[in-house]
Order: sequence, then C-alpha cells, then structure tokens
Amino acid sequence: MPLDLRDDCLVLTGHCPIEEAEPLLDALRGSAVPVVDLSGLERAHTAILQVLMAAAPAIRGEPADPAAAACLAALPRAEASERGRAG
Repeated sequence: MPLDLRDDCLVLTGHCPIEEAEPLLDALRGSAVPVVDLSGLERAHTAILQVLMAAAPAIRGEPADPAAAACLAALPRAEASERGRAG
C-alpha cells in the first residue's frame, strides 16, 4: 500500500495512483500537524500532488520523480518545522 501512517507521519512509497488521493486528504485532515514522508515515493498521480499542494503539510524527504519534487518544492520542510517547535 503506497500510503501508510507511521509514528504520526504519513509515508508515501512506490507509485501512488489517483485512488490514494481521497484517503490521503482524509488522513491529512485528521492530523493536527501533518507530516508527509516522500523519501520512498517513486511516482505520484497529479491528484496526489494537488492534495499535497492544497493541504501544505510539512514534507520529509524528496520524491524520486523530479517533476513531483519541483511541484512540492514550496511546501514547508518537516525538519525546519521540528526545529522551530523545539526553540
């Protein structure tokens, strides 16, 4: 399954098809401070990218697909968000 919840972080792996867009949105809505790990993401349907851009969660890692990485480059980084909370 390309969408998994681990330690309060949504992890996207492999290829995420359009069918994962609604579950992703639901998971992001259900999280107080959403963090999404993209380090294992190879490819994502544009609907997945649109959900991520609209929800603007903190991002961990980089997707393998350079087009997806470019689309999501403006989203906040989880590492920076975590440092900001600690200080």
